[in-house]
Amino acid sequence: MSSSSSRLPGAILSLLALAVVLALPLLAAAPASAAEPRAEVTLPWQDFKTLYDQGQAPKEPPAIAPLDYTLDNATYTGKVVGTGDDAYALVHVTIHGRMLKDNAWASIPLLSTNSALKTAKVDGKDAAIYLTDGFYTLITNQKGAVTAELDVAMALATADGETGFALPLAPSGATAVSFSMDSPDAVTLAVAGGRGVVQTDKAGTHTVDAVIPSLGSLAISWQKQIKEVTVKQESRVYAESQVLVGVSEGFLQGRANVNYTILHNGIDHLRVHVPTDVTVLDVQGPGLRDWKLGTDGNIDVSLNYAALGAYRLTVDYERALAGATQVPLVTALDVARSVTWVGVDARSAVEVVAGTATNAVPVDVRELPAALVGQTDFPVLLGYKSRDASAVIPLEVKTHADVDMLVTLVDTAVIDSLVTQDGRRMTHLQYAVRNNRNQFLRVKLPEGAEVWSASVAGRGVKVGQGDGGVLVPLVRSDASSGALSAFLVDLVYVEKGKELGTAGTERLDLPTVNAPTSQLQWTVYFPENAKIAKKSFEGSIRHVDYYSTAPQLPPNATVTEEDRAAVQNAAEGSADAMGQGVEPVDVQLPLAGQAFYFEKMLALDESLWASFDYKMSKKK
Repeated sequence: MSSSSSRLPGAILSLLALAVVLALPLLAAAPASAAEPRAEVTLPWQDFKTLYDQGQAPKEPPAIAPLDYTLDNATYTGKVVGTGDDAYALVHVTIHGRMLKDNAWASIPLLSTNSALKTAKVDGKDAAIYLTDGFYTLITNQKGAVTAELDVAMALATADGETGFALPLAPSGATAVSFSMDSPDAVTLAVAGGRGVVQTDKAGTHTVDAVIPSLGSLAISWQKQIKEVTVKQESRVYAESQVLVGVSEGFLQGRANVNYTILHNGIDHLRVHVPTDVTVLDVQGPGLRDWKLGTDGNIDVSLNYAALGAYRLTVDYERALAGATQVPLVTALDVARSVTWVGVDARSAVEVVAGTATNAVPVDVRELPAALVGQTDFPVLLGYKSRDASAVIPLEVKTHADVDMLVTLVDTAVIDSLVTQDGRRMTHLQYAVRNNRNQFLRVKLPEGAEVWSASVAGRGVKVGQGDGGVLVPLVRSDASSGALSAFLVDLVYVEKGKELGTAGTERLDLPTVNAPTSQLQWTVYFPENAKIAKKSFEGSIRHVDYYSTAPQLPPNATVTEEDRAAVQNAAEGSADAMGQGVEPVDVQLPLAGQAFYFEKMLALDESLWASFDYKMSKKK
């Protein structure tokens, strides 16, 4: 080996040696010749390195395309061939695509088989086409760009004076359409879903160009244009007014919905009439620009556009009331025909007496339009219908004095009283209260009673001393589902009494409150060593062996901090507030002894008491 080869790196020498070893079998197979000289090859280092690099595997394998092919864009160029029943559409389709994988076969759907294929070529050569899944499908292993050109014929369909065809498309990146037809008559060509549509008419040839979505079908239709005869028709307007008038103390509230039907031509100006003695509060309607009320009672309304079809104008107004009056009606002006529905409701404690109407017919309120009746939560008392703008509906409104209504109610009072041997009495009052307006619950305690604790809705409160008893500040009941919810008022007080003797009569009095009590349940605990004569029970509260129903009290719900602050401020602002500045502690009553039950339904402002005879036995 030459001196240059001796300078090769050790790794390369090893490779050469391996090549020689592999070549030995071939040399052994050749005829032996003693005279054959030993062969040697000498290569420059750069040439050998080039051969070596070419034999190495690539460091990173080539990326594989995610798809076999793409259809980049498609162009559909067509025209109508023939006339009458023999006419059809001839469409030339050019589709540009790209094969993404080398040495791979692909099946490419091109056109729907509902067309008649005339020719199909790829890059100028006949294409390999087969049918599958309703499409003419190209099969190819061509590399790189592929251009397919097809000519197809489509049958035409005519319905309702419109002719056309639809060709399902194979999805492509972009789809352009150009279609033309020859006709001496003016026609309108339409491309379904077309964007950027351009129509041209030149020497009897009508052409439409557009871009369409690549999904779906190519749908083209045409019809003859009708020469428009410009004849301006006057607008024709009809109106239906729905007037609701609410009667309150001292005034009438009215709302009129004027529903227009506008035909032929739109209008941007409307007029309605209201009585001159009403105050117009507001006029509303879609696209309303401005409205003006004239001294003659006419309201001129300007719109931002020409209204056509259905339009609604709403007028809100009111009128002062003094005894006999007329229903203030809103009538539409400048209309061909109108009808007015009128409903009257009472919104306070007034009596509405209907007079004899002129040019208006009384109707059952159930015949009034539902949209009119649905405007109010008050019962509609009177209903009328009129087709005359001069209708007069007289009313007489009688005002009656209001009757004071109950604003605070104690649903249930649950009371426990403990009598001790030394004569002291401790009483625990629990009231389920529903309150709408009262600031305090006035509790008139027995003489000499001392309040130990009080709470409202689970939170401790300070009570005040007022005329006729102590004042417990109240919260306002929450109105849920249209009804006031009850909350709990809790009060504990103590009385000093005489020590129980060996025998005697015991009388116990309960406090009275400034609200009716629907049900009162009172449990009295007396020392165990006392014997009570069953026939000695007397009083305004009936003694019972057991209660008629289980005690019903609301949960001890905690009011919000805002409500609590309001309650405390009310208590501190009352006369002679007890324990100002200090929140009372919660006192629990130690109930023990034999229990006796008393019950009363509907306790009003009356003395509540019970008495019985007792005899004390010796303690064991």
